[in-house]
Amino acid sequence: MFRLQSLFSLLVFLIALADGASAGSAYDNVYAEYPKDKYLVGIGETGRTGNFLNDKRVAEVLARLEIAKQIKVRLKEETVDIMCEGGAARLFKDMRECRNEFVMVVEVTVDEFLSGSKIVSHWEQDGIVYAVAVLPKAEAVKELDDRSKESADRTRENIEKAKNGDDGAAGEAQREYMKAVTYDREKEMLDGVRSRSSDMFDELEKELVKLGGKE
Repeated sequence: MFRLQSLFSLLVFLIALADGASAGSAYDNVYAEYPKDKYLVGIGETGRTGNFLNDKRVAEVLARLEIAKQIKVRLKEETVDIMCEGGAARLFKDMRECRNEFVMVVEVTVDEFLSGSKIVSHWEQDGIVYAVAVLPKAEAVKELDDRSKESADRTRENIEKAKNGDDGAAGEAQREYMKAVTYDREKEMLDGVRSRSSDMFDELEKELVKLGGKE
């Protein structure tokens, strides 16, 4: 399906360029083909160097980075403080440490699910090489939901190991918990639907607090 979409998009761009359309018009065509309510879209652009294959690769990297930036900025601005003002704050010595730890997890988790993005088209205009990356929101939401549940399961497993005397398991449990929460927030942000996992995370937080002797 993506191959057909890519071919269609390429035809749209070629027609637009043949008509002397501006880069802005080409951007409009991208968002018409991949509407924002269904896709995360990144458009990368780089100056032409004469090595078109290399220019394409650079533009592709920038396109994917543009998608990542959209998610990371929103998560850092809209959700990290919320996570650190809730029960998660009990796991850290202060708000600053909590924010720093979650920001690092945001960086890692967004890059992980970004691997599902696809480059759907390239074009060149006025000495600039462009690439378009798209990530279907429905696929991303499902992937994030699966990852969140997997990390929550690993959190529980490591909590049990820690209770049985595994010295390194408590730290691993906390790391997996943070990933589970972050994946869930990412899913919630993309899906636009409030998560139903808060009770589960509350229970995990309580267990982690007990392990840390902070209760």
